[in-house]
Amino acid sequence: MNALKRTRTTTFRLATAVAFATAAASTQAAPPQFNDVRAFGMGGTGVAAARPSGAALFNPSLLAADHSGWNDGFAVTLPSVNARYAENKDVVDEVDRIQDTIEDLEATLNSLNTNTATQSDIDAAQNQAGELASQLRGIDNEFVRGDAGLGTLFALPSPTLGVSLHANAQLRATVESRIDPKDLEALDEVANLNSPQGATDIENALDSLYDSGEITPKSDGRVLASAVGEIGLTLARSFEIQSQSVNFGVTPKLVQMRTFDYAQGVDEFDEDDFDASDYETDDSHINVDIGASAQLGASDQWRVGASVRNLVPQTLKTVEDNGRPGQYEQEEMKLEPLVTVGVAHTSGWHTLTADLDLTKNEGIGPAADQQWLAVGGEFNVYDWINLRAGARQNLASDTGADGIEEETQYTAGFALSPWAMRIEAGALFGGEEVGGAVELGMSF
Repeated sequence: MNALKRTRTTTFRLATAVAFATAAASTQAAPPQFNDVRAFGMGGTGVAAARPSGAALFNPSLLAADHSGWNDGFAVTLPSVNARYAENKDVVDEVDRIQDTIEDLEATLNSLNTNTATQSDIDAAQNQAGELASQLRGIDNEFVRGDAGLGTLFALPSPTLGVSLHANAQLRATVESRIDPKDLEALDEVANLNSPQGATDIENALDSLYDSGEITPKSDGRVLASAVGEIGLTLARSFEIQSQSVNFGVTPKLVQMRTFDYAQGVDEFDEDDFDASDYETDDSHINVDIGASAQLGASDQWRVGASVRNLVPQTLKTVEDNGRPGQYEQEEMKLEPLVTVGVAHTSGWHTLTADLDLTKNEGIGPAADQQWLAVGGEFNVYDWINLRAGARQNLASDTGADGIEEETQYTAGFALSPWAMRIEAGALFGGEEVGGAVELGMSF
């Protein structure tokens, strides 16, 4: 009968650990670039259309461009926050169903410990073990991803010398659950036993889950995270080149890259029972962004821009031993130059813009590579009310078919700007992803 007790404990801990791996956060790719809320609502565009307070995030030269009106004054953002969530299946709902099955199986196995156990109780245990195995298969190698960002910016635009100071951090988090075939084989064997007589037959079927009486399932979960934080000072100036005003900008910045990689067997995994520093790597370095832009058209209604962010390529590896040596490959987080061009058309009541990445941001493991074509618009519907919308398409050939795809995404947002204050919000949604952003700022 002790074996049956171990059976209930094993089953419960197996599914509980999978549930934890599904609800916890891990990341398998470098986080995306931090966006202010205006760009968030306009498809992530900004290389030709970012306002001064967001110029350092997209194209530092825009600090010296003519934005007209209050956009040309001192601006402060305190703070800007964004978050996104994606899953490639209804994993969370499936975990709830797994927990229901565990409760049913526990009740049945408890009845087998009594002298009044019947054949119907054994049949029920077999059916529930089979159902649990099927549910665990349904979330094997499934992923849940989360992104979060926080930033603050100060900007004083000027064609003579525009100056901006910014600080931001962006985190990407993806969960991977991995079920070992031997655990499934044991549950399947229980489900397929031919006329089991009771506890002894079930214990023998579950033998692979035990070692000297201890629970030793092979299934595991992985927590793998990456984050990038930066503090930068932007300088920009406008020059006359053959009667054409051209803006140039540069942002030297201190960048910190950080990874976290932790994996453990489900019988040993405890989020409170490890030293996080043992599974972290980090690196700090000096990097630089550069950009250029120009106003075109009879009324300067057109603006074109180009930027190179993270001009100095950097690579950071995860820890060599993440707790499951030999089970997972050591990953690399890459921060490589991102070249983007953009065009925008503006008037007193609208901005229409488009950006195109000319280089690809490489994903890690099953995460998607990224190379975006984005379009967006902003419309002034009242003196201090603006509406925004956008869309973007990932042009990268590898869209992470083994993980969570990042392909077409749609965005929307609004801004309320009474007096000198800015209150802004944005939303993002795609086939497998939803997100939101809020921002509070002032312009003088």
